[in-house]
Amino acid sequence: MRKRLIRLLPWLVTAGLLAWLFHKIELDKFKAGIHNAAGWMAPATLGCVVLVYLADSFAIWKTFGWFLTRMSFADVLLVRGATYLLAAINYNVGQGAIVYFVHRTAGTTIMRGIATTLLVLGINVLVLLFLATGGLAVAPDVPHAVKILVAIAWVGLAIYIALIKLRPRFLDKPIFEVLLNAGFGGYARAVLVRIPHIAALVAFQFTALHAFGVRVPLVDALATLPVIFLVAVLPISVQGLGTTQTTMVYFLGRYAPGGPADQAALVIAASLTAQAIAFGFQALLGVVCLKSRVGRALQASAKESQDEPPEPGPPAPGM
Repeated sequence: MRKRLIRLLPWLVTAGLLAWLFHKIELDKFKAGIHNAAGWMAPATLGCVVLVYLADSFAIWKTFGWFLTRMSFADVLLVRGATYLLAAINYNVGQGAIVYFVHRTAGTTIMRGIATTLLVLGINVLVLLFLATGGLAVAPDVPHAVKILVAIAWVGLAIYIALIKLRPRFLDKPIFEVLLNAGFGGYARAVLVRIPHIAALVAFQFTALHAFGVRVPLVDALATLPVIFLVAVLPISVQGLGTTQTTMVYFLGRYAPGGPADQAALVIAASLTAQAIAFGFQALLGVVCLKSRVGRALQASAKESQDEPPEPGPPAPGM
């Protein structure tokens, strides 16, 4: 019963936030925002989604090769594409499938796979933090909440570095092995290969917003979007639905024309339309990838991960 409630909670959060957002706006303004979007919105946004997929796969390919096992880039593309669909159906199954797939095909330990996935999550957060900090340095005017959240993140990073240096006994566990032993060079390499993925995510949201007339200056987007991404990957909603739109209205609504209701309607329309395009691409890609040799092996791994679930892993990088 408790597990069912935990699985149901993200759906309730998503439904509640979306219901609250649509209660605050007029549906006609939301529809008008979609109708008046630039004609190039769909192809441009789809192009950004493809770039996100390729850059994400590249980062996983390099990071797994350094810290877990070497795989061909073609296999990583198929694995990443298939897990988009598996994670959409069942988030934990999608994450566990990657770990078990590498375990079955390369003989790596499940715990090492989870540890490497934790490193991927940490690198995601690092790149977002660096990008937001750089944006704050040049952005003339962003909400004060962004500055507070970035400052809190830097405090968290300082604590994290201190723990790595001190290595307290409670961290002496296999799941923290990769995080503790990656070294400065390892972290630096992982950050460098993750930057194109985060840049593609920024381009994705920036393109969609401008296509709907939400004229966010680039420097403000660089400071604000990473914070929105951090909120979106929190496992409290379904695929970031609801949380993404709520934070985008709060941080970016002022860049849209009209009054508060008009601004919220336009930002929500831009965000949901872009997310729908991304989900559509990921679902189609997932179906295609699951039919491949690698995809069939991944499905077997997904079944194995359900029968013997590993310790929960962090969200995979992506949208």
